[in-house]
Amino acid sequence: MSTSSLPRPFGRYELVRRLAAGGMAEVYLAKASGEAGFEKLVAIKRVHRSYSPSDRPVASLIDEAKLSVELSHPNIVQTFDLARSEGVDFIVMEHVEGYDAQHVLDALRQRQEHFPVDLAAHVIAEVCRGLHFAHGHRDDNGELAGIVHRDVSPQNILLSFAGEVKIADFGIAKTKARRSDPEGGVIKGKYFYMSPEQAWAEPLDHRSDVFSAGVVLWELLTGKRLHRAPDVRSLLEAVRRADVPPPSSVRSDVPPVLDAIVARATAIDRGDRFADAERMAAALDAHLTVRPPIHAARELGSLLQELPPPSGASVPPPPMEVPQTRDRVATVSSQARPTPTEPPLRYDLDDGEPTLVGWQSPVSREPEHGWVWTLVAGVLLVGLVTWLLYGG
Repeated sequence: MSTSSLPRPFGRYELVRRLAAGGMAEVYLAKASGEAGFEKLVAIKRVHRSYSPSDRPVASLIDEAKLSVELSHPNIVQTFDLARSEGVDFIVMEHVEGYDAQHVLDALRQRQEHFPVDLAAHVIAEVCRGLHFAHGHRDDNGELAGIVHRDVSPQNILLSFAGEVKIADFGIAKTKARRSDPEGGVIKGKYFYMSPEQAWAEPLDHRSDVFSAGVVLWELLTGKRLHRAPDVRSLLEAVRRADVPPPSSVRSDVPPVLDAIVARATAIDRGDRFADAERMAAALDAHLTVRPPIHAARELGSLLQELPPPSGASVPPPPMEVPQTRDRVATVSSQARPTPTEPPLRYDLDDGEPTLVGWQSPVSREPEHGWVWTLVAGVLLVGLVTWLLYGG
């Protein structure tokens, strides 16, 4: 849809302006109107017209709507409606008047300023509260739904001028009941914020989101991207190593307790991490209680008011980094498969470009010491034959 045609009616809503666009969907600021001059601003996420109702993006949008509408929490962007207009499926969501954390980081970097240390701790504590609520969600039978967000990143953390912190976009969240994501061996999410097990396409639990929250905390504290790599393969290798230096090694005013919280959240072994997001939030709260008091909501709102809004000419990514946008499409890598029956790994690329074509997918996570076992087996075989011939 051309932005020059806006504003315009769209079902019972009026599309005001486009907020974001990606490979599968686009998000608009919209206005809902009612009796006696009632008006309310909302956000509408709609799939591109090129997709038919049977395509995976539409099924994914429907799954996102069904999941998000059940997650009513102050730290989660609310979903109000799932509808169809002009042959296009869309969901209606809460409009958060403010910026995402990525824009805030980019704007502060342009001004050569840092995100306030204690405010960063507050933001991630709020994110963890929203995540913990989602992780603990139960289905109609009273069983845990098994929700893992899989895309905890600065782009999906919304900060409002009123000082609110909300986690957004459950579009690729994993649940037990999700139908639009049936295949195994699929790497979903933004590479920079994945847990090691997510980068290995292993089964995930809520501690993967804890790891990602730790990476976002590291970036809020330092103002830098944790991983820098010339290509996707190098990036995945860095993510799998989970080498996370203390934030204080980059920014001297970060206290040791936040170094320790980041280290625990981003431990390579998920058993060494915080047991759940609530415990990570509690650790951050404990740190804040011994610090000089702040009015977090007011200070966050004031910080956002000082920043320029996003423009058409977005801040360019640092050199040698993989570009990022909000939406993802899947691309099959040209990996060498050990057996003809093994399915290829799939990678959800944030910008929809087939950047994986032409390089070999990383090998299995198993240790690469096969030659050692071959040598040991050979020595044992020679010894057995010698004993049978001369010592029997």
